[in-house]
Amino acid sequence: MNIDYPVLEYPTKVTSYNLDKVPSLEGTLLGIKGQYLIFDSGVINIRKYTAYHVEVTH
Repeated sequence: MNIDYPVLEYPTKVTSYNLDKVPSLEGTLLGIKGQYLIFDSGVINIRKYTAYHVEVTH
């Protein structure tokens, strides 16, 4: 399964989230670039959380 989600807009200030410290994140997914999920409020390096269970809702 391939997910194609081009980056239409980059956040003005890049904040990297740590799911170990803050297990819940809310925001609008702006795009996917490599291993990064880019949200309107920051980015997540998804490779760092390979063994985690992640739930995405809309």
